[in-house]
Amino acid sequence: MLSAPVGEGHVAAARALATRMRALWPEARVREVEHTGRGGPWRDALLKGSYAVTMRVAPRAYGFGYDLLVRQPRLAELFKELAAGRFGRALEPLLMAEQPDLVVSTYPMISGGLAWLRRHERLPAHTVAVVTDVAVHPFWVWPDLDETWTLLPASQEQARSVAPGADIRVVPAAVDPIFRPGDQAGARTATGLRADAFVVLVSGGSLGFGGIERLVDAVAAAGTDVQVVALCGRNERLRTRLQARDLPPERLVVQGWTDRIPELIAAADVVLTTAGGMIATETLAVGRPVLFAAPVPGHGRAGAEMMAAAGLALLCPRPSDVTAAIRRLCHDPAELAALGRRAAEFGRRDLDAELAALSDRI
Repeated sequence: MLSAPVGEGHVAAARALATRMRALWPEARVREVEHTGRGGPWRDALLKGSYAVTMRVAPRAYGFGYDLLVRQPRLAELFKELAAGRFGRALEPLLMAEQPDLVVSTYPMISGGLAWLRRHERLPAHTVAVVTDVAVHPFWVWPDLDETWTLLPASQEQARSVAPGADIRVVPAAVDPIFRPGDQAGARTATGLRADAFVVLVSGGSLGFGGIERLVDAVAAAGTDVQVVALCGRNERLRTRLQARDLPPERLVVQGWTDRIPELIAAADVVLTTAGGMIATETLAVGRPVLFAAPVPGHGRAGAEMMAAAGLALLCPRPSDVTAAIRRLCHDPAELAALGRRAAEFGRRDLDAELAALSDRI
């Protein structure tokens, strides 16, 4: 099970799949590797650091690069070929030592390395690339691999446009089994949140990016019956700034890095995110509605638009749209319930059944 610590989503998906595999296949040995191979520590630190800096300092530059590669497939193929060889050579010693029957990747560059090894007849194992975002960037799809897993029919079509001959499947989201529908009142008691409030959980991903401060203000502006829970992830500066807000805990709860995300999602009425990715699919697995607020350029914006088109989320391009949407959902339980039903339908899809079918294909 291969992933890379560039953000937390890739690793979280890999861990979720490994957890389910161990339960389903008790006689199998499942090894999780959270780096990109030989020389991994420095490469992973560089990837993680450059991504974090870009998203905080120049998110539009990231979005421009993302969109450019989507619109220019020949350019994308050139960069893919350059990256695949480097990652493939780095991964080869690990795979030679392990001699696995199945290799699953949740990080696109690693998937590219596996594809390079397959093309050079150095990877006999069955290989699966798991796309953790709804929007499928060209770097996610490698036709040399045995399978590519996507989240929605629209995602599948995107992937097929990149690699028409590849085996592209629509598979339930790779989320941990602890993300499941639960008792909202009990979750609020356990997390100390108001029983009488409309609770909005706000997340900017593990790095806390995407203008979270403005969005917290926009949610709070929806009314005194709204309680905001701001997830700051590993962004300590954001946590410090939000704690300095002149709002009591009845209105604003500021949360740093925590392992209580499943409880907090279950306690919320809606989850508002700028990043998409894992927090969105985890929210749907719990059966809670998702709001995308001023989504970050690149994969965040593309995924938000696709999820909104599928009826799984609301898209709020501006902070004023956030305030209006929260007010509307507060006073329109029918719309809130409809969003919740669609979320629950998405979350009920059976990932364990897909893994059982995968075992028959190996």
